[in-house]
Amino acid sequence: MSAKSDARRRLRFRRQGRQVGLLAAVWVCLVGEISLVTVVGGLLIAWLVTIVFPLPPLRYRGRLHPIRAAWLALVLLRDLAVASTRLAVVAFAGRPPRSGIIRVGLASNSDLYQVNTAAVASVVPGSLVVDARRRTRSLYLHIFDMDDPAQHDEVIRNTLAIERRVVHAFGTRAERDQVD
Repeated sequence: MSAKSDARRRLRFRRQGRQVGLLAAVWVCLVGEISLVTVVGGLLIAWLVTIVFPLPPLRYRGRLHPIRAAWLALVLLRDLAVASTRLAVVAFAGRPPRSGIIRVGLASNSDLYQVNTAAVASVVPGSLVVDARRRTRSLYLHIFDMDDPAQHDEVIRNTLAIERRVVHAFGTRAERDQVD
């Protein structure tokens, strides 16, 4: 075994404590009772899950930018309100919605930002990420109502803006430059 793979293995097991603790806490919440048996059983089950289903190491060199993260949250709240209003209008309009699937190629080359962008895009009512391609760094979004062909470009612009806000909230300077 090489020194590099040995170091990776030690790092994986060192960071596993947080995962085991979090999974055990979820177990206790699911059971709904705090007792010695529940906590120890949760720890054992969590340890077993992390051994059988190990997660790959996440390389994250960025840091949280509080002002930009707050901006991300505020714009998300605005998007939630606007999208909910649009859905209500479609629901009471009496016409069937015309849905569609749109491919959006992302600018960043990070799994973390791709997943976060997909999560934020899916939270907004009326859009749902149905597929994410790692190799091409693209998301496929199902849009609930696309009555105007110009909406296609608007969805792409909005998704890329979400990605830009996510990277600006959590990324390094080089990553921010990459998406700008």
